[in-house]
Amino acid sequence: MKKIIIHVDMDAFFASVEQSLNPSLRGQPIFVSGNTARDSVIAACSYEAKKYGVKSGMSVFEGLNLCPDAITVRGNPERYIDTSRRIFNILLTFTEKVEIYSIDEGFLEITLEDCSYKNLKQIGLSIKRAIFEGTFLTCSVGISCNKTIAKIASDLCKPDGIMVICENEISGFMERLPVGKVPGIGPKTAEQLNLMGIELCGQVTRIPLSFFKERFGIKGEEIWHLCSGKGETNVILQSPEPKSFGHSYTLAQDTDDINLLLSVLCRLSHQVGMRMREEDYYGNIVVVTIRYKDFTSFTKRKNYPFWFNDDQTIFRNASSIIFAKPILQKIRLLGVSVSGIHKRYQMSLFKNEKREKMLKVMDSINKTYGAETIFPCLMLYEQIKCQTIKKTHAFMFDELKKFHSR
Repeated sequence: MKKIIIHVDMDAFFASVEQSLNPSLRGQPIFVSGNTARDSVIAACSYEAKKYGVKSGMSVFEGLNLCPDAITVRGNPERYIDTSRRIFNILLTFTEKVEIYSIDEGFLEITLEDCSYKNLKQIGLSIKRAIFEGTFLTCSVGISCNKTIAKIASDLCKPDGIMVICENEISGFMERLPVGKVPGIGPKTAEQLNLMGIELCGQVTRIPLSFFKERFGIKGEEIWHLCSGKGETNVILQSPEPKSFGHSYTLAQDTDDINLLLSVLCRLSHQVGMRMREEDYYGNIVVVTIRYKDFTSFTKRKNYPFWFNDDQTIFRNASSIIFAKPILQKIRLLGVSVSGIHKRYQMSLFKNEKREKMLKVMDSINKTYGAETIFPCLMLYEQIKCQTIKKTHAFMFDELKKFHSR
């Protein structure tokens, strides 16, 4: 019996989900973004757009310069999460050992007697077929004996491909593989290696390990082993403890409207707090990220001597960081996160029992009837400004204090 690792990577996931649900978008170059404004950021794009050189992280304006006929679609995170759940449930029908690597990719571990190329390819095709029948989406599948090689294989056979690299083929395969194709070797490191005359993994392994340790430190040892074709052979069945909880938002237009910024900040704090409470985590560090109109960024963190996971505390701390100094130029993105994360049972917490009970009721209502069914009224300013009023109930933090005193 032999252990086999399979890497499944969905093809242009966000864009493909939109195309599968809207027939008019199929075969069209599309951008998926937080909003449809020209200065918003492209979160994902279809393969039809990628042919023109469009990449995730570009602004919609840059993307349209490369692909003028592209259609910009506002992203729907809930739709993507739901589709992702369906995909991983399908993968679990093949094996219980499934690692969720990201929203659109995962590793499977299976043990087989017959590890022939023909049998491995047949398993990969079965996975692809099951996912397509369940979601109408295509994926790329890489199969080998460790996670590094399996991921390289799926990357190389995109889109909608399958690649099997048997154990006895790894050495020859890595010999001619460009170093920039190896997961864990980023563009800057690959560029450094290229400047040293090293372009292929085979060149790396012909140089003593000591050279890379001396040149790159601990990272050098990792580079040498990765280029040798070594990698993890065990999937992680449970995600590690989160290091932080955060949300960010790209505004429809650059703004210095303090009320709008406070409203967005309130919503982000509300979202972070709900996620933390859902998983029963607390933190004591608030991190705020701002991206300005000229694309320069500002990040600041602040430690607090107490633990929290409620919206009001997160919002109060985040706003005090942002507005500690005057805003000198318009803002295009806001981000809020809480780190220094610990589970409830690891500490003595929440002395305000009334507020804790009230938050549980709020979370229960939002979970039952949909996100933002009940929310701080400060968030209404953003909804009015963006004309996205929903039939919901807003409340003020002052109202909560009255509620506690009853």
